[in-house]
Amino acid sequence: MGLVATACIDKPTEHRVRANAYLRGGDAKAALAEIDQGLQHKADDMALLTLRGKALFELERYDEAKAAYLAAEKQGSGPELAEVHVGLAMVAMRQDDMPAAKQRFETLVELNARDADARLNLARVCLQMEDMKCAIEHGEEAGHLRGNSEDVLFTLGRIYVVAKKYPEAEKTFMHICEVIPNASSCPYGVALVAAQQGDKEKALAKLNEAIQRKLPN
Repeated sequence: MGLVATACIDKPTEHRVRANAYLRGGDAKAALAEIDQGLQHKADDMALLTLRGKALFELERYDEAKAAYLAAEKQGSGPELAEVHVGLAMVAMRQDDMPAAKQRFETLVELNARDADARLNLARVCLQMEDMKCAIEHGEEAGHLRGNSEDVLFTLGRIYVVAKKYPEAEKTFMHICEVIPNASSCPYGVALVAAQQGDKEKALAKLNEAIQRKLPN
């Protein structure tokens, strides 16, 4: 004979669970409706406000997403706001506000220096801002934290190319071949280096090799 345990959960949590399910299913509009119902019960619920930012972001309503995240930020502090900082950084990038995105990713690094995703995203933002010192610093740190990641290595290689550190760039791209032998990003990256160095023959050969493997996005 089994026992059936029942548990009461509060209304905001109930709506948050449903909203998460809708978001995972790709229905941001339905998720937003659930979230707003939950906020009627508790308007300052940090988790719901954060989720509201996510849903609005998916709906490309960026100003409203930013407002939701900022409201969530007022309800917490420290590491518990990591998702909020990520959300605000992503909104800033979509709105082409790279300084704001940089500030948010820097905050994430301050909260957790071993956050490879934050380091990598900060490096990418710094690269777009042409802040090469910042891009190299955080790209290299991401490489130390996740040195077998194709995404990390290719980004770091690109940073080295822009910084004209060609030996470091080629070494980084070649390391992709060591950890992911069939990755197209390895010969493609080497082709970029060769092109920058004026070696057209090598650049074309490596580009053809990359095409055979399928070019990286």
